[in-house]
Amino acid sequence: MNSLRTIAIKPARQCKKSLARSFHAAQPRLTGKTVEATSETFDSLVTKADHPVIVDFYADWCGPCKMLGPLLTKSVAANPNVTLVKINVDDNQEIASKYQIAALPTVSAFNNGKVVDTFVGMRSGPMVEQFVKKHSDLA
Repeated sequence: MNSLRTIAIKPARQCKKSLARSFHAAQPRLTGKTVEATSETFDSLVTKADHPVIVDFYADWCGPCKMLGPLLTKSVAANPNVTLVKINVDDNQEIASKYQIAALPTVSAFNNGKVVDTFVGMRSGPMVEQFVKKHSDLA
């Protein structure tokens, strides 16, 4: 009886090991999530992403940014095909200058590493939801 148990258990263990290896080898998808980026993580989170990414360029002192942030977070959570990446332009000025951020808040949609759409300034909830859904459908 013990030999039968051993035979039945071995393939299950081998299967779990191969699943664990393949799971950890893949890059995690952060779709439907909000992630804070830095200049070190921006490329891996945005330009090298294999799905649409919404980037919120903001500053801590910016009032409209503080109002827009929760709307974006809520909209992205409802559309799990996209990721919201927030980047503080005061802490990451080189990225802000690379993407020519002149006013805040600026929200850009990236697909295949390129900016495909942008809006500047505060927007209403339905307009933010429409923007996120539009880019969620590209996935």
